[in-house]
Amino acid sequence: MNIREFISEYFNMSRYIALGTLDGILAVMGVTLAASGVAGIGGVEIPNYIIGLTGLSGGIALAMSNAFGSFIGERAEEVRNIRELEQKMMLDEGKLDDTLIHKQAKRRIYMSMFTHGFSSFTGSFVPVVPFLLIASRFTATITTVVLCFIALIILGIYLARVSRESLLKTSVEIVIIGILISAVSFLIGGSHG
Repeated sequence: MNIREFISEYFNMSRYIALGTLDGILAVMGVTLAASGVAGIGGVEIPNYIIGLTGLSGGIALAMSNAFGSFIGERAEEVRNIRELEQKMMLDEGKLDDTLIHKQAKRRIYMSMFTHGFSSFTGSFVPVVPFLLIASRFTATITTVVLCFIALIILGIYLARVSRESLLKTSVEIVIIGILISAVSFLIGGSHG
């Protein structure tokens, strides 16, 4: 597979791009905002880059979890489909192994694994970067929230275009999810002071 085919196949897996990116942005935003809030009320001076690294470690764990979760789930689906096809064709179990059908299934499994994991990892940078680059806690926190909501709107537009649904409706749905997660993160991490 050349790079053009790979990129084309990557973007054709819009479900995993959306899931991974949304997971990366929202989960790591939650971790980062909670860590920022806890650091702010804890009375101990913690540099922002530590909060950023905390979020990044959560993003790496999330990306790996999503990648391997996709691998396990997709493999189960693909193997089941191949076994059902073998039954319909009245073949012994395993007769389609190492055939073109099997190789194409393996390719889909690995692409879903890569797409979900890579999109999660990429999305996790959105809430982390301000804490790595900005020294002021307040400014980094506000910048994180703003960047996350911009990224969520862009993701909503992407999903609306893929699904051919309303750009506004899809973006608003995703932003509402972001607001909910932000509120929970604030309540857990920063509202105690």
